Amino acid sequence: MTSPDTHAAPDITPPLSLLAWRAVEAARMGWLEYRALQTPAGLLGATLPRGVLQILFFTTLAGVLAGPGHREYAFAGSLVLVLSSTNVNGVVAVPVLDKQYATFARVRTGALSPTVTQIARALPYPVMGWLLVLAQGAIAAPLLGMTDFALHLLPWMWVYALIALTLTVLGVAGATMTVGKRADVVAPNVLAYLVMLCSGALLPTGRVGWVDAIGQVLPARHGLDAIRAGMDGRPWLADLSLEIAAGLGFTVLAALSILLQARRASRHGHDDFE
Repeated sequence: MTSPDTHAAPDITPPLSLLAWRAVEAARMGWLEYRALQTPAGLLGATLPRGVLQILFFTTLAGVLAGPGHREYAFAGSLVLVLSSTNVNGVVAVPVLDKQYATFARVRTGALSPTVTQIARALPYPVMGWLLVLAQGAIAAPLLGMTDFALHLLPWMWVYALIALTLTVLGVAGATMTVGKRADVVAPNVLAYLVMLCSGALLPTGRVGWVDAIGQVLPARHGLDAIRAGMDGRPWLADLSLEIAAGLGFTVLAALSILLQARRASRHGHDDFE
């Protein structure tokens, strides 16, 4: 009879329930970080009115340049532009805070995967971005005399929630890919402007080939197409599926870039990202 191996290494893998709890705690920490950066005064005094003014500007400009019939097209698209500003740019704070305060070592050496930790901390951005765009659209619509159109658009706001999520993972991917190159703020800004240009928010498709090509792989483009198709009574599930695919693609890219930063930090023995 053989005796049990008393020298076997103990299993220190946390149970799934504990990992789930830690993921929830990471999301709660993300909410606390968000509240510290985006105070109620800042949201109500700057972010909210800025988004309203953007919707008013882009919708009015489209009506002047392309005629009154283009105002509805631009109003639906301007909501995406507002989301791009709050989500793609705003979520940069998640990796940048780790860079500024040298806390990435604690993230990458914890029991919870750095990818799960970072994405969980980013969750407040799509939620708050969507709630803000609801309020901004509700304020801008009557000022533009487009209340009826806004009510017609309301049943499709859940697609904007999906777009808020896909734009957030785009911002996470852009920031984490460039955090070691001192371009972690510039890159998401470039991506946000590409979304503005290539999403079809203001410029209909089929006008500029390279713009259409970039828009095919970026989030927002297909989600907007789904909204407009649905409102017109046309099939929209294929466009929605492409929006989900774009979001999943950038989620994978974000996960790989976080893993790369963790491996890089472990290899060099520091987390200063320089």
